[in-house]
Amino acid sequence: MTHPVSPETILRILESGEAPRLEFAYVDESGDSGAAGSQTYTLGCVLVPADEWTARLDLMIDMRRALKQAYGIRFRDELKANYLLRGRGPLASLNLGDGQRRDIYQRHLRLLRLVASGAFAVVIQKHLITTGKDPAETAWTYLFQRLRLRSESTGVPIVLVHDEGDADRVRKLHRAFRRHSWAGSTSVTAPLLVEDPVPRRSDQSFFIQAADLLAYAAYRRVHPPTGRAAGSVCNETMWDELGPRVLTEVARDRVDGIVMWPKT
Repeated sequence: MTHPVSPETILRILESGEAPRLEFAYVDESGDSGAAGSQTYTLGCVLVPADEWTARLDLMIDMRRALKQAYGIRFRDELKANYLLRGRGPLASLNLGDGQRRDIYQRHLRLLRLVASGAFAVVIQKHLITTGKDPAETAWTYLFQRLRLRSESTGVPIVLVHDEGDADRVRKLHRAFRRHSWAGSTSVTAPLLVEDPVPRRSDQSFFIQAADLLAYAAYRRVHPPTGRAAGSVCNETMWDELGPRVLTEVARDRVDGIVMWPKT
């Protein structure tokens, strides 16, 4: 396949430090949003520049084409962490081994080194919350704060694109964060977080699927699996596949681009 822009050109753009005109922040979650259920609630965020966006998507398509040839995974098959961990969903009939599913996971995160301009995650440790705070609302607020810092440091507007679940709440939180009101007046607190968030079906966006894999990898970074079988597909080292795309500046007390609350 011939790209309008080569992978080498995209890599040079990334390494040059040249600011894009706009960034898309693709976000997906891992874990239950309520107080019960999973140990954590995690948001994974993949930043993709609008510049050469189609060429970056083409690289994702090329990767999926290679997975189709190697493992029989169709383009319409959604690849989520839960499916890769257990060989479920569209992978159920393929009988892929742990090593093969780990390879699929690695290919996605390694490709983000090229197609993304940054990546980070927010991990809410629900079992440690004693204040009654809502895990999902807290996670989204932390994510908006980091996107604001990102936009202020680069001067580049950001549009949020997220999995369509809980779209009304995400839109409400985003609007409230962008404009803070008191005593009848309004202040724009995050002017470069533009437009309302865009909800998308994750099975129709390779970038949101990558954010899902990112979110679970962040969870495992913070809470390594116990036992060899438990981490055979994704363990605490998977996060390292992101390499230089990790935004280390999002967390003061960690160098791996993971915001964690409450802190242990």
